[in-house]
Amino acid sequence: MLSSSVGYMILLIFGVFFTAVTVLIQRRQKVKMTAEQFSTAGRNVGVGLASASIIAAWTWAATLMMSSSTGYQYGISGPFWYAAGATIQILLFAIVAIHLKRKAPHAHTFLEFIGQRFDRKNHKLMLVFALMTNIIVTSMVILGGAIALNQLTGMNIFIAAFLIPLTFTIYTMIGGLKASFIADYFNTVMIFAVLLIFAIAVHVKFGITPIYEGLSAMPDTAQMLTMASIPGLLFGMINIIGNFGTVFVDQAYWQRAIASTNSAASKAYIYGGIAWFSIPFAVAMILGVSAAGLGVSVSSPDAIAPAMAAYILGDVGSILFLAMLFMAVMSTGAAELTAITNIIVTDIYRKSINPKADGKTLLSMSRKVTLCFGLGMGLLSVLLFHIGIGLGFVYMAMGIFVSGAVIPVTLGLMWKKATNTGAFYGALCGMISGLIVWNLSAFLMYGAINVETLGQLHSMLFGNVTVFLVSGVISIGHGLIASEEFDFDSLKDKFKSFDESTTTVEGTEKVWMKSS
Repeated sequence: MLSSSVGYMILLIFGVFFTAVTVLIQRRQKVKMTAEQFSTAGRNVGVGLASASIIAAWTWAATLMMSSSTGYQYGISGPFWYAAGATIQILLFAIVAIHLKRKAPHAHTFLEFIGQRFDRKNHKLMLVFALMTNIIVTSMVILGGAIALNQLTGMNIFIAAFLIPLTFTIYTMIGGLKASFIADYFNTVMIFAVLLIFAIAVHVKFGITPIYEGLSAMPDTAQMLTMASIPGLLFGMINIIGNFGTVFVDQAYWQRAIASTNSAASKAYIYGGIAWFSIPFAVAMILGVSAAGLGVSVSSPDAIAPAMAAYILGDVGSILFLAMLFMAVMSTGAAELTAITNIIVTDIYRKSINPKADGKTLLSMSRKVTLCFGLGMGLLSVLLFHIGIGLGFVYMAMGIFVSGAVIPVTLGLMWKKATNTGAFYGALCGMISGLIVWNLSAFLMYGAINVETLGQLHSMLFGNVTVFLVSGVISIGHGLIASEEFDFDSLKDKFKSFDESTTTVEGTEKVWMKSS
């Protein structure tokens, strides 16, 4: 095991490196940072950088940790269900991305669109769903990073959970969304390079035969060598449903469409989604399935990835895995920070608190929100560890909390018959019914309601499926019954650039001074 000082050094090096790169690129481009630049990166990102950004943003620290865990627990079916179950959403998102670009080309958040498409109560409800999604995803990023640091360096897990957000908060405050794209590019390159090293090392050092023999020697009930594994299939269904929420209700993915050029928006999600499949699939096979076949033991499946990395290449493997993991932490953390900042500044501060705020005020507010949210997430992650909620539990439960908004939001963007009532009660009743079924099934099947019974596959599955069914039936059913039609052309000129308000204020001031 590495010493805890290595963990502190890694945090320091990554934080300083990305802050320095962000400052240097800003100086070289000589582009003045404005509120619009901070939240949209100029809306001119090409397909290559946007694709790399989507790959990186979808590669959470939890992706590396949880995909390995599924391979370790469910055998060869685990990597497939993890990778395929989370690729579908990105590919489908290409369709809604292009609709947003066409119908609201100057929007800053998907909630800004929702606020114009539906009524005020829908905007407030979707705002809650969006904030909840960002908080859950960010907590998973931090939990995954803290577990790996603790596993490989012995660093105190509570201190790690608090310090990790600081590493990506500082440079995000400086560079905004553009800084997130820069981190994403480096992250993608690093992950593929480290994966290649691990794959070659496993093949050269162990070979396929001992891994296969180890899996074959396990009890038939483990179902490690079949794609027909029942636990693997249940996990796959939970994964598919849960991840719809963390893509379609996560501003981090909408803002990549907003930042891209019109021609790049949909292509980037298709290219990025296909390329992303290889990352969790390879990680889970190399660090999860191989570990099970070789008999590597850990206290919790969540920690198998760092343990296997150390088993393959010793201290070098530990450092390589930490480097790969922290690239994922930095890029996803920055993406989530800018997402929640855009939501709070656009849909709370500018919409309800200070509608006349100029660009300078909005930029200042954006940086303050970024700092506060980064520090707050550190405290929340420490609390989650303290009450015993781990990475796997959060990952599988997230769909129950956030997926209720998926169908109403998508219908609002693509279906003119979607109604205010259907969207509101579809999202709300979907989540409530999912929570009820989740708790009820845990009690009826396992005799108690606690973290352990709620974390069982069947409880999670019933809760996730209920959310989707109820929200879909209410949203679509009411739209068909009501026979209302929304005119999407009425949205033209509804969305204004942050910088336009600055121009207006300055222009008004000049005219007033001349008159006086």
